[in-house]
Amino acid sequence: MIWAFATFTLASLLAVASPGPAFIAISHTALNRSRAEAMAFAIGLACIAAFWCALALFGLTAIFALVPWLYGAMKLAGGAYLVWLAVKIWRGAAAPLPASTAKPRHGIWAFFSGCAVNLTNPKGVLFAGTILLAIFPADMMLMQKLLVLGILLVVEICFYSALVFWLSRANARATYMRAKRWVDRAAGGVLGALGLNFLLSRN
Repeated sequence: MIWAFATFTLASLLAVASPGPAFIAISHTALNRSRAEAMAFAIGLACIAAFWCALALFGLTAIFALVPWLYGAMKLAGGAYLVWLAVKIWRGAAAPLPASTAKPRHGIWAFFSGCAVNLTNPKGVLFAGTILLAIFPADMMLMQKLLVLGILLVVEICFYSALVFWLSRANARATYMRAKRWVDRAAGGVLGALGLNFLLSRN
């Protein structure tokens, strides 16, 4: 089982580091908000990633099979949210950055925003289920399942923390500010495309 846990850790790291809505959203938050807000956003992302993994671990993926319209409804809601977020980022592309010394005002909002980004992708539970089936035996004990969730949370929080601390540095913000208009529009375009894909895809 040691190799299985090591493989899962590596797979989780590769998954969290891959470009996608969560990576784009946390990067944008780290560059445009305070470090505390970005960390709250990151914790929200990690909590929902663990939620999807828990659904897969405890066999609740069958809910989507029994109630297929629920999966479709979540995809539609997720796609609409990503499109809204994309429009918001695009429209704010020309806005200046807030002062880096400003006190965080939206910690709870940032946490729930992070939750919302990862909740927009119900494929997360199917992806987690595929990885778990490929790595672990079906008869895992409760403590082993809890260890899997713990590993995922640690990987997610450590990666996002490192990303937040790197992007919230003064030189990173200065570099971003010089190209903010185009970086934000690129990020908004990618998120919008992902949202439209959610809305239009049949799978």
